[in-house]
Amino acid sequence: MADKLKTHSRRRFLKGAGLAGLTTPLLAQQAMAAKKGSKPPAKNLIFLVVDGMCNGTLGLAHHWHLRNRGQPLNWMQLYQRMDLCRGSQDTASLSSPVTDSAAAASAWGSGQRVHNGAVNLDPQGNSLLPIFLRAKQAGKRVGLVTTCRVSHATPAGFFANVADRNDEPTIVRQYLEREADVLLGGGARFFQSAGQAGAPAVDFSAWTAAGYLLARNREQLRQLPRSGQPVLGVFSDSHIPYALDRRNDRALSAIPSLPEMFAAALHQLQGARDGFVLQVEGGRVDHAGHANDPAAILHEQLEFDACIPLALNFIEQHPDTLLIVTTDHGTGGCQLDGAGKRYHDSGPALERINRFRQSFEWLEQRFRATGIFDADLLTQATGIDAVSQHSADVVQGSLLDPNVTYLSSVLTGEFAAELTAATAVGWSSTRHTAELTELLALGPGSRQVPAFIRNDQLHGIMTDALGI
Repeated sequence: MADKLKTHSRRRFLKGAGLAGLTTPLLAQQAMAAKKGSKPPAKNLIFLVVDGMCNGTLGLAHHWHLRNRGQPLNWMQLYQRMDLCRGSQDTASLSSPVTDSAAAASAWGSGQRVHNGAVNLDPQGNSLLPIFLRAKQAGKRVGLVTTCRVSHATPAGFFANVADRNDEPTIVRQYLEREADVLLGGGARFFQSAGQAGAPAVDFSAWTAAGYLLARNREQLRQLPRSGQPVLGVFSDSHIPYALDRRNDRALSAIPSLPEMFAAALHQLQGARDGFVLQVEGGRVDHAGHANDPAAILHEQLEFDACIPLALNFIEQHPDTLLIVTTDHGTGGCQLDGAGKRYHDSGPALERINRFRQSFEWLEQRFRATGIFDADLLTQATGIDAVSQHSADVVQGSLLDPNVTYLSSVLTGEFAAELTAATAVGWSSTRHTAELTELLALGPGSRQVPAFIRNDQLHGIMTDALGI
């Protein structure tokens, strides 16, 4: 890929016409010269994004939290702050009113809308300058934390340039070449030994040779020293297992949670002389939305919500930090629906979700391991205790069908009536939605967030606040 970089952000201190031959140090010198004599309001940026959160998902988690824990979500408590700036966000991509995660993250990352599937590449194939490269050129440290693979679309949108979001080996190489300071999440399969067939050219040994500290489980993450060295932590072969599964399956207990990874990233990045930019993604809300899995989506949303107090505690000690809390799009059209006479059963349904012990993804993995659909295991995991012979035959047939990629979607589809009766959670689809999403901002620069904003306009607000 040609490394001709250009950007169409509001600041435009880097002009596309003259970037092709410039080195990174020269770009940094020009950026600093443009800012000489003015101090940016924000030294740090924490960007919390929950991927695929419908407004109904937030409402579901809020009402569950009130009923089960007796207090509002941390997200809801943010609304009580007088210094909160809140906007409604248009999430469209260049190619559709319904965005995918790559285009959405690229809009934030580069300040320009791109086609779905692309990561910071315009329709002509030109590479757009992502915010993390701007930050690196300004001397800041950068970090990505996610419950998805670290090379997935949303993290990549802040640091990479690829024509196809599925080109994750190239994204991983760019992370190393562009010197990411903290990477925490899943996706170990893209860091495996280069001697394995089909493996990427950049394996774990290349990262350790480049000076990275490596963590592969929760305990190793806890023991990482704050030495100023860059950190790579990958804790699962693909995406981090759902929070619901990590809670109830001892075999997954060594995998850290999103708040644990977030805290570790802050520990590594705080004290950076010129500040940092950190993206933290609760990515699997999106996946649970695609699967129409009510218990999985609830607990992913709750785990993301637990990150908000960590961010607030940090900015209490570091008031020169801008905090953004948002989502890139909705997924699945999740809603807590009215159930029972005069909707009296909607409340008890929130408690019945507590019977769910595992996700449908977890069940899929068990069924695929044996090749047999086990109705008793389904009951143990979800509380669904009546399985018709027809449903059993459908699932068993799908299990043996090589064309069925996601058996979990078959499960949630086949037992949709039972799931709705138990949880009162309804869905509009298994796909993304075009709904307007919430955008919350606190700290220096947050007053620039308008009541209505396009996703690509947020880039200029962030770079203005950081002075990059």
